[in-house]
Amino acid sequence: MPSKYRRGLDITSESLDMFRQNATLAVLPALSLLAVGSAFAVLAALAFRLGIVDSLFTNDRYRYGALFCAVAVSSSVATFFNAAVVHCAARMFDGEETSVRDGLAAAWRVRRQVATWGVVAATLGTLMYVLDEKFGAIGSLARLVFDLAWVLLTYFIVPVIVLDSETGIRRQLRRSGSLFRETWGESVSATIGVSVVFFVAAIPGLVLLGVGYFLLDGLLGTAALVAGGGIVVACLVCSQTVQAIVRTALYRYATTGERVGPFAFRDPAGVFPEK
Repeated sequence: MPSKYRRGLDITSESLDMFRQNATLAVLPALSLLAVGSAFAVLAALAFRLGIVDSLFTNDRYRYGALFCAVAVSSSVATFFNAAVVHCAARMFDGEETSVRDGLAAAWRVRRQVATWGVVAATLGTLMYVLDEKFGAIGSLARLVFDLAWVLLTYFIVPVIVLDSETGIRRQLRRSGSLFRETWGESVSATIGVSVVFFVAAIPGLVLLGVGYFLLDGLLGTAALVAGGGIVVACLVCSQTVQAIVRTALYRYATTGERVGPFAFRDPAGVFPEK
């Protein structure tokens, strides 16, 4: 296995260890899921109240407007709580005490940048959806290429918003893209590593969901669905937390060359190459 990818897997393993030592950070992604769900419930209730539910499926203006609102809400909320995790991870890397409240306070300080980011993501996401819908295969291909490029370009956007001195969405995007180019091997392999670990952990939950839905009835079926859903949600929450820790570690290395946190007591040559 190429050394870049081996180093990425090292990052994954060490970040998992760090998460186990600070599992309370999972509260932040859990709050994110709760906040997004609550916001969507409010939007749905508003749509019913205004009597525009049918229009969401038949009227382009309403449909695109609803899509914009959904992406803006989900992106802003997810970024806000990920920003809290990134702040806490950075403090832990420096050996400082931190807490959920501390992370939320740090995220609140960059709330305007988070909101701006949510609007930009929603605008571009809606435009790509329209392009895909209106221009057939060409639009679908363009959207696929854009989505891939966007994921790579924005890999470090949350650490940049929280920890970097750059302001302005254009500068932050350039900064994030530049950092990803410096650590692409470690970034890709660490992301894949975390995803695989938690997908495997979620398999029992997926099995319970399938059994509860297709094979069981009554109380047993309900219990299987609840248990399976709980496992899947827990894996999703933990995965988001570990991903934030990974990106914070990579951000610190890419910007300062420091080997902090889980790398502090390891042989640096065995984790990162010299810059």
